[in-house]
Amino acid sequence: MNKLIIFILFFCISSNANELPDLGSTFDNLITHNDEKKIKFQILQQVYSSNSVIDDIEINDYIASLGEDLVLKGTSEKPSINFFLVNDQSVNAFAMLGNIIGVHSGLIFAANNESELASVLSHEIAHLTQKHLLRLFHSQANNSFKTYLSIAVAILAARSNPQLAQGALIAGQASQVQNLLNFTRDNEREADRIGLQILDKAGYDPRGFIDFFKTLDSFNQFTTGAAPAFLRTHPITIERISDIQDRLKIYQYFQRENKIEFYFIKSKLKALIGEYSSISEIFMNEIKDKRYLNENAALFGLIYSLIRQNRIKEARSYFNDFKKNDLKSPMIIELEANLLIKENKYQDAFEAYKKGINEYPYYRAFIYGISKLMLQSKKPEKTIELLNSFLPYFKKDPIIYNLLARAYNQKGNYLMEHENLSDAYYHQFDIQSAITQMDLAVKTTSENFFDKSRVEHRLNELKREAELMKN
Repeated sequence: MNKLIIFILFFCISSNANELPDLGSTFDNLITHNDEKKIKFQILQQVYSSNSVIDDIEINDYIASLGEDLVLKGTSEKPSINFFLVNDQSVNAFAMLGNIIGVHSGLIFAANNESELASVLSHEIAHLTQKHLLRLFHSQANNSFKTYLSIAVAILAARSNPQLAQGALIAGQASQVQNLLNFTRDNEREADRIGLQILDKAGYDPRGFIDFFKTLDSFNQFTTGAAPAFLRTHPITIERISDIQDRLKIYQYFQRENKIEFYFIKSKLKALIGEYSSISEIFMNEIKDKRYLNENAALFGLIYSLIRQNRIKEARSYFNDFKKNDLKSPMIIELEANLLIKENKYQDAFEAYKKGINEYPYYRAFIYGISKLMLQSKKPEKTIELLNSFLPYFKKDPIIYNLLARAYNQKGNYLMEHENLSDAYYHQFDIQSAITQMDLAVKTTSENFFDKSRVEHRLNELKREAELMKN
C-alpha cells in the first residue's frame, strides 16, 4: 500500500472553495497538454513498475471494459481513461490528472453486484469529466502547477521508502498536500449527480449508489479504528445520501442481472492475492458453509487457488466437476488452459487457446497464452504473424510488443527485437528506456534500408518527446 497510497495523498481531488467555476472558465488553460502528459507518464511509469499493482490481464481487462462501457455509453465527452488495480484491502478508488483512475482490490471484494462497482467507477469518471482537479488549481490561486508537480516528483521518486517519502512531503510543503485529502461537498454532490446519469445511460442500476453506501456502512460496523478509505476520501453525509435518494426518484427501477464474469473476477482476485498457505481452505470452507455470492464462482476460485498451491490433481478433480455445470465464459477457457499447462499438456492447452480465440477473437489472455506456447515451441514466424494480426487493435499493449521482441530474438532479427522492446517501454511510460532500446536498434547491423530509416526516425521522435517532457 505504501507505494500507491502516495498517489492518493497527492492526486485525490479537493478544495477549500465552496463555489465551483463554470466549465467555460479560464481554469482549462491553467496547465498545458504537455504538463498533463508529464503527470500521466510519471504516474503510469510508477504504476507499471510497482509491486502493489495487479497485473493479471483478465482482471485488468474486466475493470477497463466496465469503465469503458460507462464512458462510451454514459458520457458525452468520452475521455480515454487508464484504469489500474491496486492490491490494497481498503475499500477505495481515486481519480487523478491525466485521466487515470485507480481501484483498490478491496473495492471489488466489497461490491455485491456490478451496479455497485460501476457506481464507484462512474463517480470517479464524473470527477474527471467535470474537471474537478483543474477546479482545484483555479481555487488555489497562490499555488502554481509547477509547485504541485515538484511535490509529485519527489513523492513518486520515494515510493519504495516511506520515511523518504515523508521527508519529501515535508520538503514539498506537506501542509498544502494534506489539505488536498478530501473532496469538497460541492465536488462530491456533482460527481454523484453526473455519476447517476452515467450509470443510467450505460444500463446499470443507479440504485447501486445507495446499495454501495449500505455496503460501506456494514463494512464500517465491523471495522475498528479508521473508517473505510472511501469514507475518508469521499465523505458520505446525511445530506449527500438524501440528495441521491431524491434524485433516484426520477429513475425507473429495474434489476440488472450480473454477468458471471463479475463473480469470477472476485474469486480469481481472491485466489491470486489471498494468503498462500490458507487460500484454498478458505474457499473450501465457504463452499461447505454456503458462504458465497455465487457457488460456481467459489468453485472457480478454489481451482485457481489449488493451481497456485501446485495441488494440480485436486484442481483437475474439482475442474472436471465444475465443467459439468456447462457454463460459458472465456474465463473458464483460460482456467482450463492454465490447468493443462500445469499438467504439461501443452498441445491440449494450445488447442484450448485456439478454440478460445475463435470464440472470443480479441480476448487478450488467449492472445498472450497461445503466443507464449508458440514461443516455447520455437515457432517465431507463426508467433509474429499472429501478434501482428492483433497489433492494430492493441497498439498500446506493452505485453504484445514484448512477445514480438521475444519472437524476433528467436528469429535472429535483433533490430526488430530492440524496436519492439522500445515500443514496449514506451507504452509502459518509460521513455528513457524506450530511447535506449531504439538506439540499440539503430546500431544493429541490417541490410534493410527501410528498417534502418524507420528506427532512426523513431529514435529522433523519442528524443524530441523526451526533451519536451523535461521542459
